[in-house]
Amino acid sequence: MLLEVKNLFKTYVSGKLGVKALRDVNVSLAKAEFTAIAGPSGSGKTTLLNCIGTIDRAEQGQIILDGVDLMEKTRNELAALRKEYFGFIFQTYNLIPVLNVFENVEMPLKLLRRLSQEEIQEKVLTMLAKVGLQGLEKRRPLELSGGQQQRVSIARALVKHPKMVLADEPTANLDSKTGEEIVDLMKELNQQEGSTFLFSTHDPLIMNHAKRLIKIRDGMIE
Repeated sequence: MLLEVKNLFKTYVSGKLGVKALRDVNVSLAKAEFTAIAGPSGSGKTTLLNCIGTIDRAEQGQIILDGVDLMEKTRNELAALRKEYFGFIFQTYNLIPVLNVFENVEMPLKLLRRLSQEEIQEKVLTMLAKVGLQGLEKRRPLELSGGQQQRVSIARALVKHPKMVLADEPTANLDSKTGEEIVDLMKELNQQEGSTFLFSTHDPLIMNHAKRLIKIRDGMIE
């Protein structure tokens, strides 16, 4: 088993009130799964993804990745693990505005410090072509449409072929044709590289393509 989430609780404090975002969540994922978490807005989908990806931290429970309990790791250890294990696709893109398309996508490869600039360039250009952004390498994020910015975000997540991709509504700002192409690309990487994909989504396209659908409501798995 690649990932096991056990008895996970997460509470956000809003003023004097505590909002229970996750309540005793248990989820397991095998290697190379293509799984979607579906639920209404505010159900805890994004919070669960963020806790698994160590962007956010739960206050109780276990998140075991490849036999290692992430809840026991320090902040620096988690940062190193994120760099190696995860690719992230955010609904709001989270691109760096001062960097162009090529520079945004190459960043995960540079952080690995394992590849020459020639190898990085080849991987980045190949991935940009796959997501339909060839010829736009020099543009900054604000010079792109919302759909193009999301494709940059997807290319950035996939370029290092991570073991696990956490995707928060990755097709939300794409037209249906481009969304279909992106899902096909992610399925191809899932099958060829064995990367595990975990989505939060409202999109029937992703739910229909997912091998497994996990439903969440009010912070609990249904």
